Amino acid sequence: MMKQAGTATHVAQAIELGNTKAKYDAEVKNILSDKTILAWILKYTVKELQDYSIETIITCIEGEPEISTIPVYPGKSNCGKIIGNNTEDKVVNEGEIKYDIRFYVILPSLLPGGVRRKLLINVEAQKEYYTGYTLVTRGVFYGARMLSSQIDTEFMVPDYDSIKKVYSIWICMDVPEYAADTITEYRLVPDKLAGDYAEETKYDLLSVVMVCLGKDVIHEEIPTLHGLLAVILSHQLTVEEKKRILESIYGIAMTEKFEKEMNLMCNLSDLIEERGIEKGIVKGIEKGIVQGTVDAEHSAAVHMLKDGVKPEKIVMYLSTLTLADVENLAETFGVQH
Repeated sequence: MMKQAGTATHVAQAIELGNTKAKYDAEVKNILSDKTILAWILKYTVKELQDYSIETIITCIEGEPEISTIPVYPGKSNCGKIIGNNTEDKVVNEGEIKYDIRFYVILPSLLPGGVRRKLLINVEAQKEYYTGYTLVTRGVFYGARMLSSQIDTEFMVPDYDSIKKVYSIWICMDVPEYAADTITEYRLVPDKLAGDYAEETKYDLLSVVMVCLGKDVIHEEIPTLHGLLAVILSHQLTVEEKKRILESIYGIAMTEKFEKEMNLMCNLSDLIEERGIEKGIVKGIEKGIVQGTVDAEHSAAVHMLKDGVKPEKIVMYLSTLTLADVENLAETFGVQH
């Protein structure tokens, strides 16, 4: 039986591109789980830590953060990462959840009796904002599971007052314009339906925080969480530019390990873009030739646009088209770029 060369090529490319994306996702989690980066995230999302310095917050992170994915480099040391508790919650007939990053924080302030308060934190790196369900509901579910998973570890029934507060923090990367550059917390609050119940009680046990990033906007003047994450996740900045901004604006030292992971993440990002372009070119040109009635390069450009290839890249590969031609095609066929 004769192989269909085009189909085989597309399947191979899809597998290769998928593997590269999986490695990229793992490396993003590696970088986000660095204690300094986590400290920045915590300062802007956890109200119990907002008045402390980044240096103090780093010391509050217990142990080493644990990542749900297998490390890109098998057997590599997790020094600088959080490896506290199991990142999987398993319940019979309920399936399995894997948290991106999960760890404990010990607050600097003392409770009555000299006890330091403990928080359980989950950080999720979320690329897709529209998933067919509301991300906040998933965050509530993750938080609820972190509460219930504490039984027989952090508390014993009926000592429910020993339950540790949980935060599920979501770093959302591809968000609609109305949500860009926002941080929103969803938490438990009392609502007095009748009378005035004045007794203090422990109810503030679960918060879901949505950190919605902008469109690759880099803020170099004032250090902010959005600016920091935009630099780390940028597809436009070079590794050297990222390192310069992280060091000069955010005071993040470029250790050999952190620098290596940043280089790897950026290289994987470039590889994803290149393979996506190659896939779009092959698919686009094939479809353009099959159509026959439409100029092959125009057809190829349309299919490449639909595959997410940027107009600037398209004109590099299709010599007969100008940037204006490609943008007109995008407008004509209703393809956003």
